[in-house]
Amino acid sequence: MNRQQIRTRGMVALLSVFPIVLSSCAGIDDQRGEVPDAVFHNGKVITVDSSDSIVEAFAVAGDRFLAVGASDEMRALAGAGTEMIDLGGRAVMPGLMDNHSHAFHAANAYRGMDLSDVASLAELLERIRVAAAGAGPGEAVYGRYGWDPGRFPDGGTPSRQDLDEAAPDNPVVIYLSRGQAFLNSRALGLAGVTRDTERIGRVVIGKDATGEPDGRLAGENGTVARLTRMIAPPTHEEMEALILEIQRQQLGVGLTSIRDIQLEPEFMRTYYRMWREGTLLHRVSMGLQVNPQDVEVLEDMLKPLVAGTGFGDHWLRLDGLAEFNPGSMWREPLEIADGNPLGTPSVSPEIYKQGILIANRHGWRPSPHTDSDGAMDQILEAYEAADRESSIRDKRWVVEHATHVQPDQIERLGQLGVVVSAQLQPYRRAANMVRTLGQGRAERAVPMREFLDGGLIVSSGTDWGGNSANGASNNPFLNIYFYVTRNTLDLGPFGETQAISRAEALRVGTINNAYMTFEEDIKGSIEVGKLADFVILSDDVMTVPADEIPDIRPLATYVGGRAAYTSDEFQTVR
Repeated sequence: MNRQQIRTRGMVALLSVFPIVLSSCAGIDDQRGEVPDAVFHNGKVITVDSSDSIVEAFAVAGDRFLAVGASDEMRALAGAGTEMIDLGGRAVMPGLMDNHSHAFHAANAYRGMDLSDVASLAELLERIRVAAAGAGPGEAVYGRYGWDPGRFPDGGTPSRQDLDEAAPDNPVVIYLSRGQAFLNSRALGLAGVTRDTERIGRVVIGKDATGEPDGRLAGENGTVARLTRMIAPPTHEEMEALILEIQRQQLGVGLTSIRDIQLEPEFMRTYYRMWREGTLLHRVSMGLQVNPQDVEVLEDMLKPLVAGTGFGDHWLRLDGLAEFNPGSMWREPLEIADGNPLGTPSVSPEIYKQGILIANRHGWRPSPHTDSDGAMDQILEAYEAADRESSIRDKRWVVEHATHVQPDQIERLGQLGVVVSAQLQPYRRAANMVRTLGQGRAERAVPMREFLDGGLIVSSGTDWGGNSANGASNNPFLNIYFYVTRNTLDLGPFGETQAISRAEALRVGTINNAYMTFEEDIKGSIEVGKLADFVILSDDVMTVPADEIPDIRPLATYVGGRAAYTSDEFQTVR
């Protein structure tokens, strides 16, 4: 049995069982009386309902909003056991959501030593040397990413020989990012890397001047995660602890739901076990990673499954087929060409279309990444073919990023009912976009104004994988700030005609994200009967000076009516 067959059987085994067990609690409503468990009053509650209403208070019973309205009305509902929380005029909004997270990859790369404060290559190697000395022979040594070789005065990244000298008797894996890691000889051997190995899947094996592996793995994030995990597979308890660490961080920035969209079956299995044990801290929609080269076996992968996109409950659900990407291509040559200006597709249009048709036949939606207008054309042609065979109009198919889109493509997306999963690429990369794409094309990157004016449902996210270098962050208020101001790190205001209002930006980060996961009737706004996911804010996102929006902090984050994160400041309020 080859590696692809093993991977396929593993996915079938996981996803065939997942819906049977998960369905045992799907659709069960909380039984509760009319007396609220808690009343939050004397605040500014930004409901994000259909009228963008602002009220003073709300009541929570069980995991739902029981009532929403004036403070006096809510206080009148209280019983003897109702907790009364005076918001002191603070703003409250629905829990924020991240449409494009790589939380599991971040957790995987959080294994081992914290290296974020390492200031030199010598110090990095000394940390490894100490860790190896404290480990038993053959025990793997892992190091987290967060270190920055660009700050090292004595050189950059470690070579395989450096790592061998620091830990001759132990496999070593040091992450630089979720898509890059450095391994010593023992670890490379366990990962199956030899002198003859050029790549494993879409991961490139670095080589030195002699043609030997230099220790560097770089490329597709899920494959890097799989290779580095196989050196010393983490226990369920270890992986759960790492995921919980990531989820606490996410709650601390106001996120109550995420789409974790590039997951191998074994990664999905960890989430499933946590769901079954009731340990998830926020809500997760899981996307199964399917690469273009998997098209030939896609029918065998999907046909035996008894469920697809949208199945699950409001803690854990199936999302779609992620990373099903056609490549990077442009309609017209780049204004400043670098290499091949047209790019190259990673799979032929016909094969790609075949994969999209198979996904449609078996009830799975694709969510391909696209950063170029030529790739968007290929995606749309495949989507339109699927629509002709069996309408996708109400299936909420997705395009991830949609960074560079032409007006005619926006119209075609709208006709198909495709949802746009947008992030904020120009915020960190405006100058580079201008250099490679030209001013006009670059300033239209992530055209939020055009998306909304074109009638598209657009949601927001961060494309975060744990690393905070170069302005990367999963702070959802940074998205709101960029969408409202179009301000960038390196060029200041950029493409201001694509700016949207604060109310629109809040909808993009809340109710529109709920729509993307088929949950707009149950979350995404503060309304009676919906899940009580909400954030109490340090500052009013609707009125604070625009430049201060990224500095807004959650004082408390609630998931299902329970405080999942509270700051010291909020403790004094209560």
